[in-house]
Amino acid sequence: MALATLVLALLASHAAGITLRDASPPKPKAIKEKWDKMDDFLEVMFTMACQAKHGKDVNGLAAEKLKQGKVDGASGYVAHVKKTQAGNLEGLEQSCGFIVGDGKKKCREGCASRWNGNAGARNGCDGKCVTVYAKFEKSCMKKALDLEKVYQQKNSKAAAQKQCYEGHCKEFPQVWMKGRAKDQKAEVETQCSSRCTGKNVKSGCQKKAVIAQKLVAANVASKCAEKTGVTKCFKGKKSAVDASYKKCKSTTKATCSKAFAVCSKKGNTKKNFKDAKAFCVDRKKMCLKQADQKCLDDNKADLDSAEKKCTQAASKSFKSCKATKMKKRMASRMTRCLKRQAPKCKKDCLGKCQVSKMNNCLLMLKTQGDPAKMFCKDFWHLLHTSSEVDPVTGNPIVLLSQKSSLSPVL
Repeated sequence: MALATLVLALLASHAAGITLRDASPPKPKAIKEKWDKMDDFLEVMFTMACQAKHGKDVNGLAAEKLKQGKVDGASGYVAHVKKTQAGNLEGLEQSCGFIVGDGKKKCREGCASRWNGNAGARNGCDGKCVTVYAKFEKSCMKKALDLEKVYQQKNSKAAAQKQCYEGHCKEFPQVWMKGRAKDQKAEVETQCSSRCTGKNVKSGCQKKAVIAQKLVAANVASKCAEKTGVTKCFKGKKSAVDASYKKCKSTTKATCSKAFAVCSKKGNTKKNFKDAKAFCVDRKKMCLKQADQKCLDDNKADLDSAEKKCTQAASKSFKSCKATKMKKRMASRMTRCLKRQAPKCKKDCLGKCQVSKMNNCLLMLKTQGDPAKMFCKDFWHLLHTSSEVDPVTGNPIVLLSQKSSLSPVL
């Protein structure tokens, strides 16, 4: 209300200056047409500014923070948008209170000044001030709720847009901020050119080599063991270890069978109840299980010992073989990776951002109506109707009602 009145007052002064310079005073019809056009102009300007504040300005500020690296990726961008929206909602509620507090005071002071000495007229004017601003405050606070719904709708749409962005161009959020497909593709080219420098390709191959190193080392160790005689030595010792394992198995089996026979005899399982026999059977199973585990553990220990002795015997030649082969194998992997990745990198990188598919997905989300624009036009209507005064008395006109307080279609 105060904002609309101030803008109208400034423009009115400019219009008065033009009138004084005219050779003849304009006719009432011309005056009405001029003010109607000016009113339309103010509505357009207010709506544009309001729409930008609750749309482009919010997203633009978040985009700039993303570009500067002050927010982290898509999640940081969304969080900044919501933070700005929350600030706008709080600001609107504060503005409602400010307009009412300041405007009502000036309105009542105007009544006192115009109707000094006429108590009836002054009280009537004062009552209209109170009524107009009471209704305005209620309607203005309702607009804050309407704005919250506008933001909810915008955020839902933004979530759907995020799926389009991440589904087709997840790795390059910088591309999302570009408005035209031409600029988006250029940004992808820029990002991929940066990623696919010789230094970065080499770094990527080195990371792959580190991951493969354990597998290569196992293969090299096997070949060197065979080349340096470790394998032959181990095979000789393994025969004795295997024989020891078989002997352990047969010995423990005989021991467990003997223990079972003793248990059955003492328990007289042929004549006694079935539980006595079951007890002896369970003991035998437990005996065999423990014996098998002991034989396996001993066998593993013997094999490890045999391998260690054979490796120590050929330690110098084995280590030399392993170091030489590892160096050659890793160098060979790096050469193959660089040869393959250098020409492939750019193509693979460009394929990670499908600009056309992303834009087609976004196109499906576009709607004709902008909830922010409808909100702003409605808010202008509230300010405009609440600012009207009687041209004769200067008293506020009580036009605002529940029906005139429109809500944006959400």
